[in-house]
Amino acid sequence: MSYLIKPAGYKAILNLAQTEIGIKKIKDFFQQNLSSELRLRRVTAPLFVLKGMGINDDLNGTERAVTFPIKDLDDSKAEIVHSLAKWKRLTLADYNETAYAGRL
Repeated sequence: MSYLIKPAGYKAILNLAQTEIGIKKIKDFFQQNLSSELRLRRVTAPLFVLKGMGINDDLNGTERAVTFPIKDLDDSKAEIVHSLAKWKRLTLADYNETAYAGRL
């Protein structure tokens, strides 16, 4: 079953691999040019954080964060980040962007 809707008689010019490369190039073009025009910088967010640091939100009280031990940190528990709202505010403060930190 295909979830892609194509017009009747459509014939692709590029194969699947070429299409994926093209999509990546378009995304890169927009990211580079839009960030340049808007004077944005890329900041990489964490995929997981140590449990109890106060960075991860508590969800809605019924859901549980995915946790796992980190062997090299004496089996300290880490959890998958499910919301970056608090992390964004902390990071903006680290960059001394306090004028924007309250807007997230």
